Amino acid sequence: MKKIITISCFSPLFAVLLFIVGTQSACQKQNTNCTCVITVKDTSSTVSGATVRLYAPHGSVGASGTTNGGGDVDFTFALPAIFNVAVTKPTKIPGDTLKGSGIIQLQIGQTESTTVIIH
Repeated sequence: MKKIITISCFSPLFAVLLFIVGTQSACQKQNTNCTCVITVKDTSSTVSGATVRLYAPHGSVGASGTTNGGGDVDFTFALPAIFNVAVTKPTKIPGDTLKGSGIIQLQIGQTESTTVIIH
């Protein structure tokens, strides 16, 4: 009879534990970061060392970075936005700069990408 009482006392405890575990996994926060990858190319290949600037025409949010060896630069924002993309890369000729531009729209929880061609 003692075993029956022990089992009946643990059944509600087990049910509560199972409920807590189930609700914890259901309450996990969804990834809301907005990520973008900008690739910079000239007429034939990717360009490293280019300066990429993201900016909102009527806002104060923006970012800038430099492309890596593969011609890419990554940005992450907390909220979705639409950004203008401006790219510059000085050439070996004094006063000469290659330029390009584009636009990118960031979505919640997604990685967006665009390629900007510079001339």
